[in-house]
Amino acid sequence: MGDPSPKSNGAKASLQISQEYMEEKLQMLRGLVAQPIENNCDSCPSQVGDGLFVGNKKHATDVRTLVSLGVTGALNCAPTGISSLNLDVYTENGISYGFTNVSQDNYGYPILHDRSGVRSEHLDTAKTFYDRIRQTGGNVFFFCVAGQNRSATLAIAVQILHGKHLEDVLRNCAKVRPWILENVGFQRQLVELEVLEEKYRQGMRPSLPLGDLPPEAKRRRLKVECIDSDHVEVELLFSGVCTMAAVIPVEATIDTVRHVLLERVNSYLRYERHCEIGKSWLLFTMFGLPVEFDLVLEEAAVEVKVQIARLQTTFGLEILKPDTSEAGPSTVVRWNSRCRFEVCIFSVFKENSHEPFTFRHQERPGAPGTLLAENFLDTNLRAWDFTSGEAFRSTDPIIFSYSDDQRNKRDFMNISTSKTERQQFNHPGEGGILGMGANAIVHRVELEAVEKEPHVVHRNLRGLRRLSSDHNIDRRWDAAVKRPFNLWKMLASMEHKSEAGVAKRLRMAGALNKQGRLLYFYGLGIALASNNNNHDEYKFEVTLLSQYQEDFSSYTLKQFLDDYTKVLTHGHLGPEEHWRIKDMQSKFSLIKVKVLLVSLLNGFRDLTLMGVQAFDFNHMNNVLISRDCRKARLIDIDGNSKGSIQFPSEYTRGSGEEGLFKPALDVDLSLVLPVVVQQLICGKGRGTLFVTELISKVRRAKNDEEAKELIRHIVQEDFFRYSKGTNQDEKTEKHLSKVVEWFYALLMKRAPWTTWTNDIYDAMRCIDHLPIS
Repeated sequence: MGDPSPKSNGAKASLQISQEYMEEKLQMLRGLVAQPIENNCDSCPSQVGDGLFVGNKKHATDVRTLVSLGVTGALNCAPTGISSLNLDVYTENGISYGFTNVSQDNYGYPILHDRSGVRSEHLDTAKTFYDRIRQTGGNVFFFCVAGQNRSATLAIAVQILHGKHLEDVLRNCAKVRPWILENVGFQRQLVELEVLEEKYRQGMRPSLPLGDLPPEAKRRRLKVECIDSDHVEVELLFSGVCTMAAVIPVEATIDTVRHVLLERVNSYLRYERHCEIGKSWLLFTMFGLPVEFDLVLEEAAVEVKVQIARLQTTFGLEILKPDTSEAGPSTVVRWNSRCRFEVCIFSVFKENSHEPFTFRHQERPGAPGTLLAENFLDTNLRAWDFTSGEAFRSTDPIIFSYSDDQRNKRDFMNISTSKTERQQFNHPGEGGILGMGANAIVHRVELEAVEKEPHVVHRNLRGLRRLSSDHNIDRRWDAAVKRPFNLWKMLASMEHKSEAGVAKRLRMAGALNKQGRLLYFYGLGIALASNNNNHDEYKFEVTLLSQYQEDFSSYTLKQFLDDYTKVLTHGHLGPEEHWRIKDMQSKFSLIKVKVLLVSLLNGFRDLTLMGVQAFDFNHMNNVLISRDCRKARLIDIDGNSKGSIQFPSEYTRGSGEEGLFKPALDVDLSLVLPVVVQQLICGKGRGTLFVTELISKVRRAKNDEEAKELIRHIVQEDFFRYSKGTNQDEKTEKHLSKVVEWFYALLMKRAPWTTWTNDIYDAMRCIDHLPIS
């Protein structure tokens, strides 16, 4: 074997490992490990050294097996923690828990040492943890996501620090876990570490001119030491990047804790990305609870008093009441070491402006798993009830797509739910599109409630899990998930006076929705989205959720009117589509016209009762039509903050001598509702151009009789063509005349409908007088 470095007579020497020596050692290593992994070959942890086992995240939760192996210490080497890891069960079985979260798994990450030969904190933590457990006679378990690179590298390195030769350790690994160490950068660092340790034993202090490696700051300490009795160390998940330790006051308000934790993350962002957090949410959970049991600590999604109540009832934390009688922002909570926080960043502030916060996930060729399957990051859509704080999540993991170019709407239409394939966006089923407006898209996703009633967390959570599992039966519902096309629209939805504020008022006034006139707004959620043009780039999105009913499909009012007015010619549509539209047009009676309009106006009335003065109805994509084309439901796809008024407002209260105003939608109704009525009455199978020309002719007619005759001819063909030649001709003629009079007065804004669209009640009264008998 060649000499790894030049001779040195001094106590300190520059250690230059020759390329020949490195290649020789790497060839030896790759002959023993870094072998292809076989499916289902990793059924249990592998013993790679004296009292030292290596495994994956699933092994970490299999406490029975760990106990049978004599494990009394488990070290998490993954980039993020495991919220579902039951530390209570670890404690009950005498297993200590530690973590040294290796934030990256790429070629140049200094997992063992930096370019000057200074040992990494990861290696220091691993050796200290191993030594402490072994001194008490126990065995140690190192784990990461797959038990392949991070945990295996640290396990081998710890043995090198105890004087073992790399080749001897690898020969043992080749027998029990031959697929480890496929990361070339980690391979090279193990070779370097062996040379370094040999020189240290010879009394030298060598330095390593190894070329390009991440700078010293990449070794940023993740473990915090020196904690006094007034503070406690908690685990902080920086979603998409890493897990770090953080120290918070034992007794502190939610706002204080948020400030401390965000500053912890900002210290990373300032150096690594030259930016700071713009908009983010803080989530809370506890070790031992499944990932479903979390709580968003943000007032935009869950009111502070509800947050406080759930911290006490669901998580069992002690609440130190302030002087005031009601819980609020100043309420102090007693935190403990089992608390676990997560920061979801939506935007970062850079150069005086917001930009999306994105992170990357890359799999090396041949590495198993995808973000959906082999990562600690929760890819389920998460949501919270506005009023109860109850947690919901999608029944399956799901990743949406987005585009750098918000004008390219097609890039927002794809989703991925497959765990078995690499990231892809054409998986059928979940994520079907309900509607699309100018500013946002609405998907259909199945959600499930976490628990029916909150329960205090006990030391042993097995009973709680069993109870919560029982509650989950029939606790699923379909959600209409609204995702904005641009960052600014998403950030606006996080404000109290935006669509989220309107949705919260609708949620709290559920009595208005007994007849199902609106899609039932339920809360706010967090979704994960991947760049449609680069599936390795991800970001978080704030979503607005409504309850979706099975009898509604992705049939919007705009699509319906397109079909209703479509001029049917052979050859332009497929046979099934042709006959579907023809059947719908032929059966659409005046009664159906009235029922649809009444359903639509009832929905608008419910909005106005909540203090919404204006509603963006210009695109008609924010109204879903039921499959029988008789019911309409509103969802705020476009919004444009037109529902963003305070409630109660001066508008609904009235002021001065004018008194109380009637709730009105005096902006968009006057623009759009007349168009809808005109197309329903005159446009059946004739096209929108025909309707426009007809209305123009009516308004240019010489007198009322001529104008009414034009309307009469069309209405008779559309709705009365099957009545002639019967005894009902006289009644039919009378009915037809009433319809013509009604529509003409509406069209020309004549008495009694001079200003019918200036007030929602005028509009409802007008539609109510449409004769249908």
